[in-house]
Amino acid sequence: MKKGLLVINLILIVLVGYLYYRQFEPAHKGDSSEMVTRQSPASAHGSSLVAYIDLDSLQNNYVYYKKIKAEFEKKQEAANDELTALQKKYQTRAMQLQQKSAGMTQQEQQSAMDEINKMQQDLQQKKQSIDNDLYNYNTKMKEDILSRIQNFLKQYNKDGRYAYIFSYEPGFMFYKDSTLNITSDVISGLNSLYSDGNK
Repeated sequence: MKKGLLVINLILIVLVGYLYYRQFEPAHKGDSSEMVTRQSPASAHGSSLVAYIDLDSLQNNYVYYKKIKAEFEKKQEAANDELTALQKKYQTRAMQLQQKSAGMTQQEQQSAMDEINKMQQDLQQKKQSIDNDLYNYNTKMKEDILSRIQNFLKQYNKDGRYAYIFSYEPGFMFYKDSTLNITSDVISGLNSLYSDGNK
């Protein structure tokens, strides 16, 4: 019985050894120099796979971004002024009608109420329209900036030295290696492209 178990164990050891050999044998038998080797992406690129852009610095130093941000803020301010003027007009008219309400007939009071309700409804619709316009403008602005950055980075990284380029925002990463910061290169390149396009 013990001899039978010993023989079975020996056979299992030989089989495991054979399977191990088959799993890790060279790709072409008899030529170990042609063994399939896979380079890790890091060794294939020969440098860091990751870089990052500091968004605060980019926003503060990218000329085109500052320009369209100023345009958006101007548009936003004009929209707020328009809404404030409409609000004042509504409040003034509502007060006028309220002061006259004591001497009004029931029909005049109903007309005044209808007018106030209409003005209030128009004000809300105008506010909604302005909010939508600002939202759409802001969305297009962000898409434009993102497209410009992505197009620049495709050229900047055409040699494939980076597999990933992240944006960094304070509070988003717990640790960052400043040697991987390519913000100044990106700002310089984007400003140069913007300057060239506006000559």
